[in-house]
Amino acid sequence: MSDLLKIIGNVHRPTLGEEIPLSVFRAFRLYSGMYLKELMGNRGAVVLFQNAGRELGKAVGKTVPRADLKSYLEEIEAFVKDSKIGLLLPERVEEEVAVFRLEECITCSGMPNIGERICHFEVGFVAGVLENFLKRRVKAYETKCNAMGEGVCEVKLELKDAQNN
Repeated sequence: MSDLLKIIGNVHRPTLGEEIPLSVFRAFRLYSGMYLKELMGNRGAVVLFQNAGRELGKAVGKTVPRADLKSYLEEIEAFVKDSKIGLLLPERVEEEVAVFRLEECITCSGMPNIGERICHFEVGFVAGVLENFLKRRVKAYETKCNAMGEGVCEVKLELKDAQNN
């Protein structure tokens, strides 16, 4: 999986460049989600997106030095901001639970209320990043989402006794 980061990092678009409009990214993402939901049901689509995000989070986490959790998370926050995924802000990081806000979320910031939380990939990403540091599985939930009219995306992680999930 870590080779995948190298592979996708090789961009050759001499005329068009690396940037795309956010609306194009969202169209790809949301139409994929709608199709997966139709094909696999809501739970299957959520699990697929969350697990894909989890794997990316682990891969990115492996590229970051692991001196201590605070400095590790600062590096992850910088990566998320520099990659224009959003602004990842730790609200609470304790032994058993962590809560992160994702402001200006790439997937849903500015969207109207569509009546569902849709940032499953981002939830998985945050879980994967923490799993990489903690060296154990964590449970992750999206507790707020711009797409639900809640003004911000929020990820809650259960850090204790989650090894078997």
